[in-house]
Amino acid sequence: SSAIKQSILDKLMVEVEANLGTAMTYTLFEYAKDNKEVFMENQPVNTVTSVSNNISTGTPDVPPSKKKEKKEQLSKSQKRKLADKTDNKGELPRGWNWVDVIK
Repeated sequence: SSAIKQSILDKLMVEVEANLGTAMTYTLFEYAKDNKEVFMENQPVNTVTSVSNNISTGTPDVPPSKKKEKKEQLSKSQKRKLADKTDNKGELPRGWNWVDVIK
C-alpha cells in the first residue's frame, strides 16, 4: 500500500541523512535487507495470497501471438554447393577452418 511505501521511504531518508557524504548505496540496501521485517509488519497478507492465486491458475491475461518464421529458401545451386562442402550429416569436415602454419 502507499502508506507502507511512504513509511519505508521515510525510514530510508533518515538513514540517508545519517550517511550523507559517504558512499551509501550498499549501506542502504543492507539496511533495507536487515529491517525488512520491521518495514513489512503492517503489510496486509491477503495481497500476497491473491497474487499467488493468479499465478497458480495459469491463465494469462494476454494470449501470446505466435508468428511463423520463414525458412530461408535456397536455390538448387546453393543447396548443391552446401552439400559439396559438408559431409552426409550436414556438418563441415574436421579442420575446414585450420590454417597451414608450416608448409
